Amino acid sequence: MVSESRARFGRFVTERRRALNLTQDEVRAAGGPSDAAQTRAENGTGPEPSQRTLRRLDIGLNWAEGSAARTLLGGVPTPLEAEPDRASVRPRDATEFGPDSVAVPVEMIADLLTPHATLNSFRGRWADVTEEEFDRATDALNAAISRIIGVYVTDLLERNGGPGVPVPALIEFAFGHHLDEPVGDDPADAEERLYRRWLAGRPIDAGAALESRFRRRWQARRGADA
Repeated sequence: MVSESRARFGRFVTERRRALNLTQDEVRAAGGPSDAAQTRAENGTGPEPSQRTLRRLDIGLNWAEGSAARTLLGGVPTPLEAEPDRASVRPRDATEFGPDSVAVPVEMIADLLTPHATLNSFRGRWADVTEEEFDRATDALNAAISRIIGVYVTDLLERNGGPGVPVPALIEFAFGHHLDEPVGDDPADAEERLYRRWLAGRPIDAGAALESRFRRRWQARRGADA
């Protein structure tokens, strides 16, 4: 038998998901818990939701941090769009294209110079260039270009993605391969790649502190654009 508290919690979860016009799959893709965990939460069945599930419900349903846990205890959730200076949920059919330009750090431009010079040095001596030399230079060039593209993709996803906001199919089609590229060893680059995956609703292996930092960064950007 479902307890009244669990039934009440389930109603809040179900109504919020429907208000956002999201399927359970879309909630999961936005950073929420598994479909099975959502079904248990909505129906009030199974064991009480874990802290991890509650945190992921906050993310997937675009609730303020701690809302799901508070609601389970008899309180009410706080939608992020209801908080001052917070971004509202973007209508699902409103894709914001652009930007026409982005600011690229000087060091990213500098990263292009070495592979560019190396490849230019091969001209006139192709017969002496080993496959290893060529691969090393092109890998460095591709990595530098990927980081520059990443700046644009981050901006685009901050405009159109985020918790509870399914990424438009056109953006997924154009940049999905970029989001799926492996995360490297460089900490700063790795965090940027994880941030873009988080914006796109992809599952990431990150702790609550990192996800909280991502959320604050996204909210600050959306608030600045409002």
